[in-house]
This record gives sequence, structure tokens and C-alpha cells, in this order.
Amino acid sequence: MTTGEQDHRDIFRQLEEHDVLFINILFTDTLGELKSVEIPVMQFKGVLGTGINFDGSSIRGYADIANADMCLKPDLATLKIYPWPTMIESQEGKHSTAGVIADPYTTEGTPSIHCPRYILKRFLQGAAKRGLTFFVGVEPEFFLFPQGKIPRNRSEVTSKSGYFALVPGDTEEAVRKEIVASLLKMGIPIEKSHHEIEPYINELSFEYADPVTTADRLMLIKFVAKSVASVHGFKAVFMPKPITDFAASGMHVHISLLDKEKNVLYDPQNALGLSQRARFFIGGLIEHIRAVTALTNPTVNSYKRLVPGFEAPVNIAWAHKNRSTLIRIPATPNPKKGTRLELRSPDPSANPYLAFTAILAAGMDGIKRSIEPPVAIEENIYLMSEEEKARRGIKPLPSSLEQTINALELDQVISRALGAETTEYLIQAKCKEIAAFNQSVTDWERQQYLDV
Repeated sequence: MTTGEQDHRDIFRQLEEHDVLFINILFTDTLGELKSVEIPVMQFKGVLGTGINFDGSSIRGYADIANADMCLKPDLATLKIYPWPTMIESQEGKHSTAGVIADPYTTEGTPSIHCPRYILKRFLQGAAKRGLTFFVGVEPEFFLFPQGKIPRNRSEVTSKSGYFALVPGDTEEAVRKEIVASLLKMGIPIEKSHHEIEPYINELSFEYADPVTTADRLMLIKFVAKSVASVHGFKAVFMPKPITDFAASGMHVHISLLDKEKNVLYDPQNALGLSQRARFFIGGLIEHIRAVTALTNPTVNSYKRLVPGFEAPVNIAWAHKNRSTLIRIPATPNPKKGTRLELRSPDPSANPYLAFTAILAAGMDGIKRSIEPPVAIEENIYLMSEEEKARRGIKPLPSSLEQTINALELDQVISRALGAETTEYLIQAKCKEIAAFNQSVTDWERQQYLDV
């Protein structure tokens, strides 16, 4: 018996033991929405052999109608059994559902170049040829609102929960614990969770991994959070800023880089423990940050978070520990292994596969071209005047989706990493989104201008 055959037998044994009746075949569209094709478990063995056909022209960014036939091939390593039952009135007892992430293929049997997961894989394969291995960790934040009670502005906020709140002050704790428990049962290694600085905002931290695994886990975390919250009368919201004049949800990204088990970012000879390649990576990220931001902050709403007055970064600068900068080097008890970079601007509306691709491509270009970063800023930038920031060469992050899309259109490094067709699709889709937003009439406008 081959290893593959044994793996299949073990998986089907698990499915039987957990009384799994349905399998969700999962994949992500270009704009970051998780998609699913549901099959009965008895069809799963055949799908493992031949895949399952679908219409790629109905998935955003995948295919045109003339080349719509595509095939999903499950990645068995991603199979997870949902820890909640599926109630079916027509049959006795309770059944379970499992989910497995699949890779889309063309009818010619090649991976789809439009699939965000494949785009990230392709980039990592190129890095691997140079002997480099990336690891990524993220800290997604999200809102937990009671169903039907989502405040529109700060005056409607009734909860008093704050940073590291505890019951009874933390009204979302029970739901957050149930989300974490579900993820742990699914084998997703959550490290910690807590209430954030404002009411309703929560954060999860999970074990870092290779970028594809981290992106896979993040997509499942969002799905599980929404599913569990709904059952408990809450709504999990990953929109960055749903409340006016309120804090927003971020998703800090931590990047590690290894060369044959050696931490490329660490240099014991440097007074600050930072290698030259780490500096070049930072230089590349800063050079391409305007285009990268189109992927890490991809919605109109994202830029309601990136404003002065809150803790989100709004200035293009880096530092060693300073949390007011865009990029920093977090403190670690083990610098030899733990030295890493933290990008603080991304938010949870990002498609993680494309966001990671853009971040890593920018940094790799910095290493390739030996791009030196500007001088590190160790003071609190939030306290600096505009004149002081200008004198020290600190420029602002883009303040609108339109600015970042324009930058993406001009950035050949990021476009090449994503692929020309995916880049063009994103630009067109986001231009339509911007136009729709510009044409909409908001409550603020009615209050401001109704009596002019």
C-alpha cells in the first residue's frame, strides 16, 4: 500500500467516525470571497480522482465565458471536519460536514493562473529556487455585534468593553471562546484571543506558518467566526470600519525569511540585530507600498481606518520597536530565531493570498535591487507636526483606494507577481467599486446638505 493510499484510508475513516455526510469543496475568488461546492460524502472518493467541474466565468476574476470550463482538485492536507452538527429533519440523528480547500485547474490539466492561491504558490516556488523560505503570521481583528444592533456612530455604542476586558465587562467573551474552541477542534492552532481597545472589537492570534497555510487558515477563521457568531445571536464583521468616529479592525502581518534553516533577517554583528537583507526587504516594501496597499487594504472602507487620530499607521516609516510606524521589528526573547518584520497597515478585508504575494514580492525586489530604506524613526510620529514629518522625509500612506489602484497600475513588480490578467481584473473591479461609491448618497450628505 502506498503512502497516498494509506492517507486516503485514514481520511475516510475519520469521515466515517465523525458521521460526515457532506463535504464543502472550498476556494477563494479574486476579491477574497470564500466559495463552496457541496457534495455528499459518498461522492468524495470520485472527486479526489477526477476533480469536480465548475463554471469559472461565474467566479470573479477566474475566466471569461468562452473559456469557462474548469475543475476543482481538493488539497487533502486542508481537510477539516466542522465541530458543529448538521441538523437534517428527514433523517434520524445528527450529521457532520467537512470542508476541504481545492485548487482550480483548466481543462488542459494546468493550474489556473487566475486562482489567488496558485498565484501565491507560484511566487513562493520562485523564492524557493533561490533557497529562500517565507513564513507569515497575522493578527486578525474583527467586530462581534449582537444581531440587528450594529451601531452607525459612536453615540449608538452602548457596550463599555475595552482592551483585555473580562466578563462581565466583555459581553462578547462567550462567543469568542466558542469561536476559538471550534477552531482548535478543527486543528487550527490558536495562540491567544482577547478583547481589543474599543467595544465589539476582538482579536485572534494563531501560529505562524508558510504563507499558503496561513492564508488557508485565515479564510477558515473568517468562515468559522461568522458561522459560530450567527448561531449565538451575534454577527462577526470583518469590514475594517463599520462605525463612524470609532476604531477599526486591522490585521498586522509578520514576515520571517529563512535560508536553509537560517534566519535571513537576523545579524548578531549588527548593533540592532538586523541583517542587511532585512534592511533591503524593508526598502523594497517601502518603495512599493502604494501599490501593495491596493492588496492589503482593498476596499473603499479600508481608508476610513487609515486616518490620523487612531492607532492605525498613516505614515510611511519604519522603526525597531516604535508602534507608530508602518513597519517595525517586534521585540523577541530569541532574536536568532524570532527576528521578523511587522507590517501594520493591512486589514481583514484583504484577500490574504494576493496580499501576501504583494508584500513578499515588494520585499524580494528590495533584496534583489539592494534598496536601502530611509532612516529609522524611533520617535512617536503621531506627535510630530506636518512640518517635522516633511523635514524628515516621512510621507503619508495613500488616503484612498483610487490612489492605490493608480499606483498598482504603474507598478510592474507587483503586477508581474500577481499576473497581468489578475492585475487588470483587480483594477477594473476596483474602479467600478469606486465609481459606485462616488455615486451613492450617504446619511452624512443628507444631514449636511439637505437644507442648502
